[in-house]
Amino acid sequence: MKDRKPASKQELQSPGKTYFATAMLTRGLLDHVPPLFGTNTFSQVANNYGGGGRSFKDTMHHLENAARKVADAHLHMPIRRSETLPTAQQVHFASQLDVLLAEIVRITQ
Repeated sequence: MKDRKPASKQELQSPGKTYFATAMLTRGLLDHVPPLFGTNTFSQVANNYGGGGRSFKDTMHHLENAARKVADAHLHMPIRRSETLPTAQQVHFASQLDVLLAEIVRITQ
């Protein structure tokens, strides 16, 4: 397990380490897409949308329960004396997002 060290100015400016932005964009996507599925919240998509089958539902539950929590942990905390940046492992939801985006493409064509 890697040691987590406080964020430095240099780390915040490092190219390719956009984990904070990834967390924010993932959270924004979860908040933005529910109307495409005829719902108001992503939780309702995860719980009630039946068009994608059981695998889709399980994958959306993972996004709702894990990706949202990771993003919230970094976005909704008041600044503290020392902070750590999100890691690649914390924000890696590529497979789940791919499933979500594929279903959006399917239902909007």
